[in-house]
Amino acid sequence: MKRWYLLFLLALAPFLSDAQQSFFYCKDTLRYPDTFYPCGRDFTPVCGCDNVTYRNECAAFNWGGLYPGSWTGSTVCGNFAIDFYPTAVSYFPATLNVYFKIPESAFVKVFDAFGKVWYSDLLSSSIPNSSVSIEVPVEDLRIGIYILVVVVNGEQQTVKFAKATEN
Repeated sequence: MKRWYLLFLLALAPFLSDAQQSFFYCKDTLRYPDTFYPCGRDFTPVCGCDNVTYRNECAAFNWGGLYPGSWTGSTVCGNFAIDFYPTAVSYFPATLNVYFKIPESAFVKVFDAFGKVWYSDLLSSSIPNSSVSIEVPVEDLRIGIYILVVVVNGEQQTVKFAKATEN
């Protein structure tokens, strides 16, 4: 009986190992991801095969180290994704992009290091798979570290940024 059980397990071994290797071929293990590669400012999010939302196809390939075509274009992995540019702000407004997978509303707040709210806004989208862009005024912020918080239907994403110079 033990021999039959052992033969049965050996016969199933290739099928069991194949299920574990399907995720392995998502990333190029011979290439080191280059997070400093300039992929531009365009925000056309893609959902990578590693379940990470990337800013665009260039970011999925270079920053994530994914094989070409191993992502789903024009969508996000979760319910929404945010992109905030630049993260070292001065006296020009910063740009916030929020990509909604389904029609939703988003609460946007900017906090300083002490928890004081410096900016608050409400964004909404009535079209699925769409992006909403706003300019966040940073002219009146003092030099320091700030946190931008975006909340959609109880799920939150944050970005840390710095005010580098006074006006």
